[in-house]
Amino acid sequence: MLMANRFAYMTAQRGVGMVEILIALLVMSIGLLGYAGLQLRALNSTEEAHYRTQAIAIAQDLSERIAANPQSMAVYTTAGNWAQLSPAAGKPNGWDDCVLNPCTPDQMAQNDIFQMNWQSALLLPAGQAFAAQCAASQAVCVTVTWNETTPATCAPPGDDCVRLEVVAWTPAP
Repeated sequence: MLMANRFAYMTAQRGVGMVEILIALLVMSIGLLGYAGLQLRALNSTEEAHYRTQAIAIAQDLSERIAANPQSMAVYTTAGNWAQLSPAAGKPNGWDDCVLNPCTPDQMAQNDIFQMNWQSALLLPAGQAFAAQCAASQAVCVTVTWNETTPATCAPPGDDCVRLEVVAWTPAP
């Protein structure tokens, strides 16, 4: 009987087998890969939110400038005035022309367009700002885009763009 107990004791498993360790490592590595994927998605979402916030700030600034200068609505809504810029570091020449010198409303609109183009190109990857008459409306549509999206192809909220509608009026004399 003593011999039978000793044989049973020797054949019983002691410790953890190699297969169990490998399965545990496989399950743990799948979990870690899933966690790393979630982290990458969170980083991408944070970057997208940053760009969208910058674009909203630029669009809001432009809409306020348009509302403050309704006499020059034609200048703001002329497509040829909105050229894409490649900004250099530092403040560009002509940045504060209408701050240091008196300007007409049309010159102020040109300066606003220059500043908004420069800010969107500097703060957003391939950033563009644009203002045009909204379809079937008296409002002006302010569009700010980034990455491969252009003002012509902007379809919010899915694309990399923001669009605001601005209603500006000229007060009666």
